[in-house]
Amino acid sequence: MNAAPRGRDTAPSVAVTGLGVLSPGGSGVDALWRACERGTACFRTIEHFDVSRTGARIAGFVPADAPDVPAPGRPGRLPYLLHRATKDALADAEARTGRRGVPTALVLGSTDSGGCPSAEAWRDWRGGRSPNAGAGWTPYSAPAWDGPVIQVANASAAGATALGVGADLLRDGIAERVLVCGVDTVTETAYQGLASLRTLSPRGCRPFSTRRSGIRVSECAAALVLDSGSPHAYAHLRGWGGSNEAGQAARPDVGGVAKAIRRALRDARTEPEELGYINAHAAGTRHGDVAELRALEEVLGERLPRVPVVSTKAALGHCQGAAGTVEAIVTVLTLVRGEVLPTLGLEDRDPRWDHLNLGDKSPDHPPETAMTISCGLGGSNVAVVFGREA
Repeated sequence: MNAAPRGRDTAPSVAVTGLGVLSPGGSGVDALWRACERGTACFRTIEHFDVSRTGARIAGFVPADAPDVPAPGRPGRLPYLLHRATKDALADAEARTGRRGVPTALVLGSTDSGGCPSAEAWRDWRGGRSPNAGAGWTPYSAPAWDGPVIQVANASAAGATALGVGADLLRDGIAERVLVCGVDTVTETAYQGLASLRTLSPRGCRPFSTRRSGIRVSECAAALVLDSGSPHAYAHLRGWGGSNEAGQAARPDVGGVAKAIRRALRDARTEPEELGYINAHAAGTRHGDVAELRALEEVLGERLPRVPVVSTKAALGHCQGAAGTVEAIVTVLTLVRGEVLPTLGLEDRDPRWDHLNLGDKSPDHPPETAMTISCGLGGSNVAVVFGREA
């Protein structure tokens, strides 16, 4: 992944000009921010397939805000969420930049890689056909992109990888505008698979907690519009890096995560001491949180206790392939608003990390540069660096 570093002096700036999101917190960035701040996300019992043998029965769902929303389990649900998020993001970018009709590529991050009904409905929709019988929903406008379409499906790192691929499309001059969307729904195949790996927790995601025991799955659609060198940016995607290595398929590896972080910083021409905020993958697993924080200690050293390290999965759950994009939106909003939200549920934080700022202490200055990290099954690790300036 992007092994050759490209600096800001040799490649065009990648500006984030549009945001669109449907999360368990609701529709829009304000609802997302409130959920991360107050813990108001929608979690409820899964009803569209049998979870009696999984040990965990709760998931995060996007609240219905219109009468035509396909219910969970219906094949039209994923394309509906995808359409809403991408439509909102493009409308936001067009309003901010005044540029309309720009040829637009789509990079889609999802664990739904083609083997289930929602993927079939999405392909029908993109081809101009009505979703298959029983989908319960017909798109109310044509798809919003008209350029290349690329799908990334490397598990929980898919959304973050999609951002890197989108940035490279712009920097290499392949696309003029890129729409990056991470989207996933709560499906029986994925849920039962995670249950078989014993990664689901009935208590939900508790990052950095002594009682952390696994993840809580959520659905989400989160989209960002990337433009070359726009002066109307929320923030700038300065660089990204990835690695594909782990000693065990279901656990992040310290060396692999550290390698992704170093590559991202090098690609962004950013020194570790410049980081003012880190949105960690931190899914609340026993081994994953430890590996990630050790990797950050390895790269940042004595600087780490002064940098807020926050997990939004405590508020939103684990949004699967969309985790990297929704957490990137939270990272961008943190830069825009100059406010660092805490990791929720730190009442029983692991004492090994008492010296770290897990978002429970206000930084001395609003962050100017930030990083988001994602880790996926099989050893996929991705870090993305954003800055208020290019």
